[in-house]
Amino acid sequence: MPALVNFLERVFRDGQAVLREIPLPAQKDCEEARRLLEDSYGAYALSVAGPPLPFDAHIAVAAAECLRQACWFLLVRDEPDERLEQRVVLAGRPRTPANHLSADLVLRYMPAIYHRAKAQAPDDRLPARLAEILRQWPLSGVLADLSEGPSEPIDLGGHRGLMLLYAERLALHEKPAWVPTGEALAYVELVYHHQGRDMGGLRPTRIQPKEIGSE
Repeated sequence: MPALVNFLERVFRDGQAVLREIPLPAQKDCEEARRLLEDSYGAYALSVAGPPLPFDAHIAVAAAECLRQACWFLLVRDEPDERLEQRVVLAGRPRTPANHLSADLVLRYMPAIYHRAKAQAPDDRLPARLAEILRQWPLSGVLADLSEGPSEPIDLGGHRGLMLLYAERLALHEKPAWVPTGEALAYVELVYHHQGRDMGGLRPTRIQPKEIGSE
């Protein structure tokens, strides 16, 4: 069985990452990995409200490889930072709702890797690298304990189901820097209302123009 497929099956079935040797990106893995990811995505996407979102195979496979590499560097601490930078990558940013959800199929497991890396060696390059990736992919990044907010404003392509999912995740992992604005904020307010909760200090502080440079 191809290595990436074996890795993904254990992740999806048991929530475990098992690696016995350095994972070398293998092109021959991609087609079988794509089929596994597409099958898993079909069931996963049904849990998201709103218009159905197509599967983005390129993003999903790239996210799977990124997770596999991150797990290796979590286990093996003596790898050089240069190799980490080359292997733990997820190029680009989400531009469509399908990008967000296709990546999240696998990236939703990344916060657990980030938390372990941060606890083991907070000053190492791995947690910093994972934080960069999670801030670029906010649907997954909202699950992590990151004080810095997303790299770009949160709109999730305007997809109602993704905004609702994001709001539900934020309610479980409250972080003021991750509170969205605009339409996405309305979904956060809706979730808190249905849960009978007050957003309180979760609302981001908006600096008025007159305050800038006032001191």
